[in-house]
Amino acid sequence: MDSPDENPVPPANPVLTWRSLQPVDVGAIKTLATLCMATDGGHPLGATDTYVQEHYLPTRSGVTIGAFEKGGELVACAAVQPNHTSEEYRTNIVGQVHPAYRKRGVGTYLLEWSIAEVNRLLASCPSDRSHVLQLTTEALSESADRLFGQHGFTKQFTEDVLRCDLPDPLPDVQLPSGIGLMMWAPAQADRFFAAYQAAFRERSGYPDWSREEWLAWLATDDDEFRPELSLLACHDDLPVGFIVCADRWIVQLGVRPEWRGQGIGSALLMEVLNRFRAGGVDHVLLDVNVNNPRAARVYTRLGFERLGRRARYVRVTT
Repeated sequence: MDSPDENPVPPANPVLTWRSLQPVDVGAIKTLATLCMATDGGHPLGATDTYVQEHYLPTRSGVTIGAFEKGGELVACAAVQPNHTSEEYRTNIVGQVHPAYRKRGVGTYLLEWSIAEVNRLLASCPSDRSHVLQLTTEALSESADRLFGQHGFTKQFTEDVLRCDLPDPLPDVQLPSGIGLMMWAPAQADRFFAAYQAAFRERSGYPDWSREEWLAWLATDDDEFRPELSLLACHDDLPVGFIVCADRWIVQLGVRPEWRGQGIGSALLMEVLNRFRAGGVDHVLLDVNVNNPRAARVYTRLGFERLGRRARYVRVTT
């Protein structure tokens, strides 16, 4: 794939003004995200203050751009920021275009601008690790998927976003005989991690995190983690399944392969849904990988409906 021009030119449009995003634009970015999700579906996370500030107003050495109509309405934006790891020099890209401004070259310009800015940021990085462009979207459309592919990006993962309203009563799903539940506690972290490894190791794209990496992602670095809604299913001393939750969100649910088909996952899910409802929550969300149709069927049977799709893409340059 040929690299885009180092200085791509925005499509001609006399009503648009292009400038960097500023803290005062948080509300406008959220409004734009909400409009995009109304058309494309996706994860409501993308329209929250926390997500917008972290991804579109980077405090690190990132760059941003936005297109504003004369009245001040934001109709397109993108942001690029470094997110290096010990294995690679990685820079993340996010962006969105108002549905009314699509098919006018705006999305192509934003992506090519982002790629050019990533190349500038990565140019100063040494060659001892891979240089990776990572593109994240919480509201994936078919046209965006095609655009990313045309510019050399490959899907790293794709997830459907599901929602379940919590009626009264919820379906009654009992744990199989001989299975007990244990609530999250720091002393049980090793057992939860063992259940996670056993349940997900065979899955395509399994990240092979260390215990410390998984715990940091799950609990240490997430202020919304809900330990009282995170449960371990055990048969005697063997962890056979687990579920971990955040505010209004099922983060992960897994069952050891040899214990699947016995209703353990369904029982864990319904247990926490009942606990969510008892705490005054009226709906919850979860993500399921598109390569896991078996799990998707279980969620659908238990009342979850698809909101849309989210995805992450990568492009390796060296």
